[in-house]
Amino acid sequence: MVASAAALPVLGADGASGGAGATGVASISFDIPLRDARDAFERAYFEYHLARENGSMTRVAEKTGLERTHLYRKLKQLGVDLGKSKGE
Repeated sequence: MVASAAALPVLGADGASGGAGATGVASISFDIPLRDARDAFERAYFEYHLARENGSMTRVAEKTGLERTHLYRKLKQLGVDLGKSKGE
């Protein structure tokens, strides 16, 4: 069943995740373009891993299976603020 295949972090009205500790499942809107849905998921996914690894890009890259240079590029593309992940 397709509806049970996706479990996304809770997203706020602005599309930002409800925090790295958010454990709820978002109600998924299928009325948005695939690109927007994918970007929202990827943003929440990387924010989760950044918080979990205390902003260590090396560990996030290892956990997500990306090279660090690609990870930096992806985070910039998604608009993820790296400053808040490092506790700045």
